[in-house]
Amino acid sequence: MNPMMQTELNIVIPLAMEIAGLALAVFIDPHIPQKKRRILFLIILMSAILVLDEFFDCYIEIKGSNYIIRTIIDILDYSIRPAIIVLFCCIVDTEGKHLIDWILVVINTIVHMTALFSHVCFWITEDNYFIRGPLGYTSHVISVIIIIHFVYLVFRLYGSSRKVESFIPAVCVLLIIITTITDSFGGELRFFQVAMLLPAIVNSCVFLYIWLHLQFVREYENDIMAQQRINIMVSQMKPHFIYNSLTVIGSYLNEPQKAEEALENFTGFLRGSVDLLDSTECIPAVQEFKTVDHFLYLEKERFGDKLNVELDIKDTDYKMPAFTVQTLVENAISHGIRHNKNGRGTLIVKSYELDKEHVIEVQDDGVGFKTETNEAMKIDNKTNIEQEMEGRSHIGLVNLKERLEYMCNGTLSIQSQQGNGTIVKVTIPKKSGGAGSKHECIDC
Repeated sequence: MNPMMQTELNIVIPLAMEIAGLALAVFIDPHIPQKKRRILFLIILMSAILVLDEFFDCYIEIKGSNYIIRTIIDILDYSIRPAIIVLFCCIVDTEGKHLIDWILVVINTIVHMTALFSHVCFWITEDNYFIRGPLGYTSHVISVIIIIHFVYLVFRLYGSSRKVESFIPAVCVLLIIITTITDSFGGELRFFQVAMLLPAIVNSCVFLYIWLHLQFVREYENDIMAQQRINIMVSQMKPHFIYNSLTVIGSYLNEPQKAEEALENFTGFLRGSVDLLDSTECIPAVQEFKTVDHFLYLEKERFGDKLNVELDIKDTDYKMPAFTVQTLVENAISHGIRHNKNGRGTLIVKSYELDKEHVIEVQDDGVGFKTETNEAMKIDNKTNIEQEMEGRSHIGLVNLKERLEYMCNGTLSIQSQQGNGTIVKVTIPKKSGGAGSKHECIDC
């Protein structure tokens, strides 16, 4: 076998296998939206055609076969390249029609079809040499125009989502740009007869598939976070809490001023909690502590001197996931202090700033629970909480730990002694400290 043909096969066959594997993955993957799946299949099909074109182009060049067939292959090759970039645009912006882009693709195809009867674009000599005509770089120019539009779509996508993975399609285009320049002006850098653009396009298909999967994961995680917010909301709006709050308000009917104050706190708590249901990002600490103030007012009025509350809020210039402090306070009262034999206890809420992080501490002198070391315990999983804290964890702490990690790279740890109370500590890294969110909900 001709060494050049052997080299061609060594490169083209792995690319063909990569395309086949990707096509199978896209076909059996149930998580990709149907419209994007169809677009991705079109890109894969066009990439497969390019691989076949590359092989037959090389074969004809080596064997010296009919130059007209090679002309047709090159027309197909140069017509498909801009079309693939338009399909990239369609994946990023599925709602757009991209009419101008497709018109440019049609113009590019028409210009290259002139090679069948003129030399205005390119021609293949009888000796099988490729020669560009005056319009020989039409495909490159049109591709650049479409790429500019694509880059705009990527930045618009990033502006609306603020997710780093939004730039994965841009990486695909960057690969295509670099390899196109290399193939056009750096002939000595080409992998023998195989254009570097071909592996770039095939691998870009893989990157797009990964990007679509990341989008699904992001949407799935957002759905989980939304459900957790609803669960927390429901846990705090238990009928007995509403009933007890209304009972407190009712007890002040003969004291209009106190009744009005209690009602304002009750409605303030309801309004604040409902508003936070729509929050997908971190919220200002001031907003969280305001909702907590309403809640603690109602609890104080309900339990009277049995509940002592101490607030030491020195730091509010940061953001946190919604219901962070509210969850800790509710657990401390319901599962700690209220289980004391005399039903009495003290709740201490602190917020302060360290060099690299913001810290929230919620301390109670309730029943506590027993751990092996009685030292700070990191919440690692749901089973750990259920075993160590029995019923105290409620629904909130598991969800809170997950939301802290997901939304702002925060941590939650617990220090408790049976009969001596519990301290729950939340840390939220500062942006300036270099600790960023794993999942890009920065602002925490």
